[in-house]
Amino acid sequence: MTVSFLRAGLVVLSLGVCVPAAVAAPAVLLTPVQMAFMQAETRRIEETFIQKLMAVSGATREQVQRAIPAKGRLTERMARIYSSLENDLKVQLTPEQKALMFAADEERKQALKDLPAQAATK
Repeated sequence: MTVSFLRAGLVVLSLGVCVPAAVAAPAVLLTPVQMAFMQAETRRIEETFIQKLMAVSGATREQVQRAIPAKGRLTERMARIYSSLENDLKVQLTPEQKALMFAADEERKQALKDLPAQAATK
């Protein structure tokens, strides 16, 4: 059976049937234990990120949490964090501080990206 992918997100099977791509490749269902693991690990990853930002900038937990934009907000995440912390702290962050904060964000993103695969093995 051959499968071809269309730009519209549909999969055309050799039988001539069009199905949404999401249906053609079912998502892995996680058990309640695996979901709990993912939630706990997500909180841990986010907490580690906050701790790193606090250490790099010298800001308090509240200042860092205020600086992080809400999920789903259409904004450049790190630019928003930099400017908010600079405003709260009334200092200009150095390029080194910004680089360390950016690296912490990249680590956070990678850890969150790897999390579903880790949860599936639990």
